[in-house]
Amino acid sequence: MNTILSNVKPIVVGEDGSIAPEEFTEVELEFFQGWQPVTKVTGKDFEELARVGQKIRAIPKLCWQNARRVVQKLDEYADASYVEGIVCLNGGPAIEHAWVCLPDGTVIDPTLPRHTGVHFPGLEFRGRAGIEEFLSTPQGSACMKSPFFYAFGWGGRNSPGIQEAWRLSQVYMRERYPEAFTNEQGCTP
Repeated sequence: MNTILSNVKPIVVGEDGSIAPEEFTEVELEFFQGWQPVTKVTGKDFEELARVGQKIRAIPKLCWQNARRVVQKLDEYADASYVEGIVCLNGGPAIEHAWVCLPDGTVIDPTLPRHTGVHFPGLEFRGRAGIEEFLSTPQGSACMKSPFFYAFGWGGRNSPGIQEAWRLSQVYMRERYPEAFTNEQGCTP
């Protein structure tokens, strides 16, 4: 059986064409509450993240693989957190992203070593043990070679942490670039 499809539920469409809201078991709801971020981001260590990126041979556009590799392969990062969330790059859009966070909140981002921006954590897996705990769940086992937020519904929408990361990133982008959110009549939608 395909493990990715085993977690897919059918969409129920009513006679009027409406889509019924998803229903979840207590076990699923409890899973969605797990791995919420606790470490507050305090900044980036640009020298260290460049060194780490070279050491693991970071691959562009594979942030989740790069960050996970840091925690799983480098002994000095065995207790660091693997984090998935949203990053707002200065001058760019808000994007789904993964990075490593030290206990003091320092971001080690091997995929974007020269970029500045703001990181909004959505899910946090504390050290190697946290990663292994997640991967040992039925939902997590389907994410061995993909971002973990995939286990939390489309775009991670069933995770309160991912929802909050998106909300905070949108607030940040509206404050930083208000002109981008103003229509031709000068109104903010």
